[in-house]
Amino acid sequence: MRRLAAAALGGATLILVLAPTTAGAKQAPAKSIAAEICEPMVRNAVEASLGTPLPAAQQGAWSGRTYTCTYPLTGGQLVLTVDDLRTKKQAQAAYRAANRATVHRTRLNGLGNGAFQGPDGGIVAFKDQFLLRVDPAAAPPTVGKSDLAFAALVAVMGCWTGGT
Repeated sequence: MRRLAAAALGGATLILVLAPTTAGAKQAPAKSIAAEICEPMVRNAVEASLGTPLPAAQQGAWSGRTYTCTYPLTGGQLVLTVDDLRTKKQAQAAYRAANRATVHRTRLNGLGNGAFQGPDGGIVAFKDQFLLRVDPAAAPPTVGKSDLAFAALVAVMGCWTGGT
C-alpha cells in the first residue's frame, strides 16, 4: 500500500508518494541517535586506538530497528550495532540477558546505564532505550581488541551524552 500526501503551495498542488508500508513490519525510527555510532567522532576514536587511519569509510545501515556500522580495518573490521528497543525497560532487560549469557565479563562502570566487556573484547552497553554491541571479533590479531572496542564505546557514549 502506498500513502499519498497532497499540499497546495502558492496555487500549485504538490503530491508526494511516500514509501510503501508493510503492516506489522518493524520500521527504523525516523530520527534516532542510534545512527551516531557511524559519526566522525567514533571514527576518530577508532583511528586513535589503532594509531593509523582506516583504509576506507565506515558504512552504516538500518535493518528494522537495528542500526549497524562497520568500520573497515586493514585485515579485518570492527562492527558496532545498536538496537532501538523503544523503552529503557526493554533495553535494560536485553542488557541483563546478554550479561547473564556472558561468562567472565568485566563490568565497565560509568558508561551509559550499564556496560560490560567479555573476555573476547566485545562490549555490550545500554543507555536509555538503546542496546549497543561493539564487536571486535573480526579485527586482525595484531590489534588490541579490548582496547579498540573500549575506545569505540567511550566515543559513542560521548555522542550520546545529551540523552534522548
